[in-house]
Amino acid sequence: MILTSKFIDRESELEFLRSRYASGKPELIILYGRRRIGKTYLLQRFLSEVGGIYLLAEESKTILEDFSERLAEYFNDPFLRENPLQSWKAFFTYLAGKSGERLLVVIDEVQYVAKAHREFLSVLQKYWDLHLSKTKIMLVLCGSLVSFMEGVLSAKSPIYGRRTGAWKVEEMNFFKVREFHPLSTEEAVYVYSVFGGVPQYWADYNPNLDFWDNLRFLLLSKGAKYYDEPKYLLKEELRDVSRYFSILRAIALGYTRFGEIADKARIEKNSLGKYLLVLQEMGYVTEELPITGGKRGRYRIADNLFSFWFRFVYPRRSEIEMGIDVVDDIKRNFNEYLGFVFEEIAREFLIELNRVGKLPFRFTKIGRWWRKGEEIDLVALNEREKRALFVKVKWKDLSEREARGILKDLARKAKLVRLEGWEKSYGLVAKDVEGKEELGREGWFIWDLRDFSF
Repeated sequence: MILTSKFIDRESELEFLRSRYASGKPELIILYGRRRIGKTYLLQRFLSEVGGIYLLAEESKTILEDFSERLAEYFNDPFLRENPLQSWKAFFTYLAGKSGERLLVVIDEVQYVAKAHREFLSVLQKYWDLHLSKTKIMLVLCGSLVSFMEGVLSAKSPIYGRRTGAWKVEEMNFFKVREFHPLSTEEAVYVYSVFGGVPQYWADYNPNLDFWDNLRFLLLSKGAKYYDEPKYLLKEELRDVSRYFSILRAIALGYTRFGEIADKARIEKNSLGKYLLVLQEMGYVTEELPITGGKRGRYRIADNLFSFWFRFVYPRRSEIEMGIDVVDDIKRNFNEYLGFVFEEIAREFLIELNRVGKLPFRFTKIGRWWRKGEEIDLVALNEREKRALFVKVKWKDLSEREARGILKDLARKAKLVRLEGWEKSYGLVAKDVEGKEELGREGWFIWDLRDFSF
């Protein structure tokens, strides 16, 4: 198998698969994650290293026949080519007979198999116990419907207790995904603000085009590849998306508290919780609590494409459908939107600094803090050593005078966090900071885009 695309990151995932393959023991692995996250490419990379069978399930009634054809080709089995397997019992029996030596079998988009053949997981459980667990097979079940795959992992699943490993493939962070293209740090922030850490989106981004021309081509025109992406992803897992649309739209517009979301989305408060829980399980929404504790959380959209789409694309669909260029309209509020995304990038930046030991101490937790109208963008804590780093994030070019004013106000807010007796440090992350060296000599921690490389 020849892989021509650029392979970025995913070393942890590859090492996990390699170690399970090297065990020599029967392995039943669950690998899952949202669409376009790079699962298939990861598995193809692994298969190119160790060899094995890749079986891709389609939404069809001929899955067994398709798999039989692939097996016949792999094992050069003319009998199987003429006599396709007629049941999943026969399928697993055939695999067991071929697994006297190490054999890797990947079933991708396994949710389509389970949808078309409800008995699939139950038969797998039975034949794993009877035959496969006594062989040298490594069977990987891969799926892109997160809710379904987490159901496979639950105690109610027929194969509960049989799996020997599971891995959820997540988005890449800003500093990994930007390796796709040689962009300036500022343009990389722009791209990340729309496409997040989803590899396929970045692979489709054309670095030879202007950022806004890319958005026109990929997102902001009728028929564009990702024009209906959030709708498509939601409809894959949900029957009725209308209420979820209302909730996501409300959060995208800045209504982040439970009551605010209920009012804006016009959903009863006693019903809202279950919808939010579903969106959280799917990975599109996350609840955030103040880092020092508290019961009143805030909700935010965890997927940047969803966040951008519901804020800027969804309300302008009628204009886009008529062929109207909406870029100038979006630009008016885009900088404010970037400010929120830059806070998340700054958090990832501090995590990277923490990893390589370039902070005054190693923090064990990081997050936002707020209380009674006061807020601090990032607070990093080491509770054992009682040390805290307070950080303000600004998507702006700052003069030295502006920076000093921000840091002075940050020190004021830090006193409200009630960490008496703790050693406190203060920092600022911005696009560009004038006089950063002088501020650094005075004991402040100052970073701008020039520092965003590792």
